[in-house]
Amino acid sequence: MKIRAIEREDLPAIGNIWNACQQRGETLLLPFRPGYFCAKFLDTDCYEPPLCLAAIEENTLVGVIAGARKHTFLPHETEENTPGFITLLLVLPEYRNRGVGRALLSALENAFRQLGKRRVDVSSVSPVDLHWIIPGTPGHEHNNMPGLDVDGLAYGFLSHMGYRTTVREVAMYLNLSEYRLDEQVEEKRRALAAQGITAGRYFPDEHCEWDAMCDRVGSEYWRKVLKDELASPSPRPILAARTGGQIVGFTGPVDLEESGRGWFTGICTDPLYERRGIATVLFNDLMKEFIRIGAAYASLFTGVDNHAQRLYLKTGFRPVRSFAMLRKDLT
Repeated sequence: MKIRAIEREDLPAIGNIWNACQQRGETLLLPFRPGYFCAKFLDTDCYEPPLCLAAIEENTLVGVIAGARKHTFLPHETEENTPGFITLLLVLPEYRNRGVGRALLSALENAFRQLGKRRVDVSSVSPVDLHWIIPGTPGHEHNNMPGLDVDGLAYGFLSHMGYRTTVREVAMYLNLSEYRLDEQVEEKRRALAAQGITAGRYFPDEHCEWDAMCDRVGSEYWRKVLKDELASPSPRPILAARTGGQIVGFTGPVDLEESGRGWFTGICTDPLYERRGIATVLFNDLMKEFIRIGAAYASLFTGVDNHAQRLYLKTGFRPVRSFAMLRKDLT
């Protein structure tokens, strides 16, 4: 068996493996498209040949693995303290149990060691995000695989190879025609107003500050989302709770994907202002904003033990799949 870097001439063979696994229900990935594959793996700024590998046996491409590492870092992140990421691992069904997956994984781990990486993750924060088809829907898709599908073959394989589960996630879905408005939303909004908290659409000329909230949440990601979006010449809608010139909760930015999915980065509440109904008001406002811009559905993922699931269930979301984030320390 030979392990080498993926080449463009490999695209038909990769498509064969990809679609074989997809059609057998072993992965939730979209059907293979050469342009999509190139955009995600070969024509991206994070492409590195040592991290995108093919296994060749008897002149047949029988497996592929792809990894990535961050090149743009949040504050406090460095090359040394961020992991390498596994983003794809597929083996032709008829070549399994011959050591193909093991050889590919070993080669990728060695490449990460050469780059100075101390661990490898399978995670939603990988710089390569892969779309996946949401089970039980008319082909609706989510824009980012949140770790590994626990019902897929790769989860069992990587667990056997020493990768441990660090986080369990549940993916949830809502056809927006079935959205249910929480009857307590307006009551909660009035209660917030009585406390001096305004919740709803936020405009940049309000010039509220959000660093204190991000400090308390401990999220440089949310800080960057707000900073970048509000500095844009044409910022997308952001929904926020604010008081005393401070943002104390937000969701958005709100956007519409080509698939018809309502897109947002997440929802955040300042720990000092939790349990007041801020998340309930903002999340229902988010669903109404999705409907306003013409979204057909919404999907999200959250921790299996996150109490926010109750909020999502109240609005009509249903669980559709379980995912796991995995990690292995390199020695």
